Amino acid sequence: MIELDDDLLDRILAVVQPGDEILTLSRKRPNVIAAIDREGIWVQTLRSDGRRSGPQLVPAWMIVTAWQHLQEAGNLSHAELLEELNVKRSAFVIALLAQFPEVTVRSTEPIAIELIGGAQP
Repeated sequence: MIELDDDLLDRILAVVQPGDEILTLSRKRPNVIAAIDREGIWVQTLRSDGRRSGPQLVPAWMIVTAWQHLQEAGNLSHAELLEELNVKRSAFVIALLAQFPEVTVRSTEPIAIELIGGAQP
């Protein structure tokens, strides 16, 4: 099972804490952070509220995969994340990465983010 390593976990905890809300980049839908651990991030959404299913886990592998791609390519689109990398919680994951100080939102239609300064060595 893939877990968040110290570096990525620290990056996440530096920008969000349980109780914080992250809005998706295009539709501005709220994602409330319920918990953060090495397994991933537990997120409450309007959909989970409607279903009364409680917070849902966004597994660490989705976040790790997206972060690695962003570091290697220097940019990441919502379409790449969803279709090529098979990250089903892509709107949340890309909005999470956009919280990092070294990441900027290039476009909200279509959704795309990039590392400031491009790909990392």
